[in-house]
Amino acid sequence: ILFTNIVLPILFRNKREPSFPITIFRIMQFKDMTLLITLIITFLAVTTSFAPNNHAISSSNTALQMGLLDGLFKSSKQASCLHILVDGPKANDQLLDMKIDIYKKAVGMFGDVSEGVDPAKLVSAFSQKAKSKSICPSKKDGGSLGTFGEGEMAKEFDRVAFKEQVGVIHGPVETEFGSHLILITNRE
Repeated sequence: ILFTNIVLPILFRNKREPSFPITIFRIMQFKDMTLLITLIITFLAVTTSFAPNNHAISSSNTALQMGLLDGLFKSSKQASCLHILVDGPKANDQLLDMKIDIYKKAVGMFGDVSEGVDPAKLVSAFSQKAKSKSICPSKKDGGSLGTFGEGEMAKEFDRVAFKEQVGVIHGPVETEFGSHLILITNRE
C-alpha cells in the first residue's frame, strides 16, 4: 500500500496506469536516488515490521529474528553457541573442572573415547552444567546464545565462535564479562 500510494505517484506524476517497462525506465531515470532509496527502505521496514512472524522454531532461530536489511550491513557469517560464564579469581580453574565433567558425562561411565563423543550427549551435558553453574541470564536456556553474526559478541568470544572447531568445548576464554566455556554448535 505504501509503495502504491507514495512511491508510484512520485515516479509517475503524469501517468494514469504505468506499465512494467515504463516503471523500470522511470526508476532508472529517477533523479533523486537518495529519495528513492529512502522510500524503498521505509517501505521494506514498514512491511516487515507489521508482517506476522510465521517462522518455525528451530535450533537456528533466535528470539530476535534477523531483519530483512541486516545482511546489508553485517557479515554474512553466522554461528550458534552454548556458553558457560563464571567470574571470580578461580574462574578458569572452575571452568577447566567443568569441562572435564562435561566430557565425562558425554562419553559415559564406560564410554570409549577412541570412538569420539556423541554430539547430542555433549550438548545435553553442557546445557545441564550451564543451567547449574553459569552466571549469565542465558543459563535458563542451557547457555544457548542462539544464532549471531560476526562482530556481535566480545572480541575474544567472537574469535573463538568464528575461527575454532565446531562441536568442541573451547576455553576458558576471558572477556570483559568473565571467563567462558564455549561450545560452537553450528557455523554458516
